[in-house]
Amino acid sequence: MRTTPKFRLAVAVTGLVTTALLAAPTAVASQGPTPATASGSAAPTPTRISVRAWDDVADFSHGTWDNVWTGPGGALVIDSNRGKRVRYTDPFGDGTAKTYVTGSWTSPVVKPGYGVDESITSWNAKTPTGTFVETTFRGRLAGGTWTKWYVMGRWASGDDYAAGDIHRTSVDGQGDADATVYTDTFSARTGHEPVAYQTRVTLLKPVGTSRSPRLDSVSTMTNELLPDYSGVTSPFTLGRARELAVPRFSQNIHAGEYPQFGGGGEVWCSPTSTSMVQYFWGRGRRVPQPELAAVSAPNGDPQVPYAAINTWDHAYEGSGNWPFNAAYAHRFGLDAQVTRLRSLAEAERFVAAGIPLVLSASWDPSEMPEAGYGTSGHLLVLVGFTAAGDPVINDPNSETDAAVRHVYTRRNFEKVWQGSTGGIAYVIHPKAVALPAHVAGATPNW
Repeated sequence: MRTTPKFRLAVAVTGLVTTALLAAPTAVASQGPTPATASGSAAPTPTRISVRAWDDVADFSHGTWDNVWTGPGGALVIDSNRGKRVRYTDPFGDGTAKTYVTGSWTSPVVKPGYGVDESITSWNAKTPTGTFVETTFRGRLAGGTWTKWYVMGRWASGDDYAAGDIHRTSVDGQGDADATVYTDTFSARTGHEPVAYQTRVTLLKPVGTSRSPRLDSVSTMTNELLPDYSGVTSPFTLGRARELAVPRFSQNIHAGEYPQFGGGGEVWCSPTSTSMVQYFWGRGRRVPQPELAAVSAPNGDPQVPYAAINTWDHAYEGSGNWPFNAAYAHRFGLDAQVTRLRSLAEAERFVAAGIPLVLSASWDPSEMPEAGYGTSGHLLVLVGFTAAGDPVINDPNSETDAAVRHVYTRRNFEKVWQGSTGGIAYVIHPKAVALPAHVAGATPNW
């Protein structure tokens, strides 16, 4: 379950401060919106949602490097032990402050062409034991002043706390006059919407170790203020039935498991959905069997509690942190990002390209009677469409794995998905599988 609006815990988090500003960053022009047309007449301008991704050395070369260098596969790693040192106290650890050597990469200034109301940053990074990454975001206001750097997440792949891993966490209590952060989402105050932004990823390793985290990619999604859902159902552009063979995992068979991580059941919709897409991509993407050997799953599917434990956000107290799920998928060689899609018509492009999507939505029972329940926040997997254009959904909120497949009404599902989260989607795929073409006349949102 993921509550909507996002539930936040008032946890005071202390530690790393990343406030150094850069001089004369390089600006990047972004594609602006172009009015779409249909039947020769102007159509409503698509909502402006944009994604800027940096995922190779050529992309990283446009940013600012501070004590980082290229490692295996073109990833960024800490260059030397002479980098800036910081002390960090894990707020969920034993209270001991540790000293880390840092390196960082800061994006160029991105101008999306509109005022940014919300932003979500995803990262693909690997963190050997004891190391971690911190992702931050800042905006430039119309008057030219910059906001502070807001922490979008502190991520460690592992949980060997005795060996030095930190507890992965979002950071509460960051709100000020310009904006706040709701778990994983930057939200601007009215009248303080940034017109440009930068993203920074800081890599940290304990002093005295040769191990370095590696940054493979980072992407930032921004959007203007999302309009209220119009109620207009998008046309079925795929034009045929298509269903991907995504494995079916139920979250409900895990009810009561691992109470320290939410106890399974309804709170594990996000890692269950992420696991379905992960396992869709083949045996090489599965959790290695030795890592599952110690997982207790009396009813099977140990990969689900494993994913819940390894996406757990200790401040949010849940496994529904969107970028944490994307970062988890990357552990298994998959590229992953969080974005917003404007419609099921956009989602059809991914299904046509052979890419299932994890979608986030909430609804009352009356809005989706075919589901048979209501939810304040839920993640599920879009696996295809019927010949009539209705979405075929692997809904983990089912009593058994065999019962996971559902067909939901297109009009109802699109309304609750767009109306509750603005079309949030996890895009998870191997790098070799190309993403579909963007929609002409709209800002590119993947």
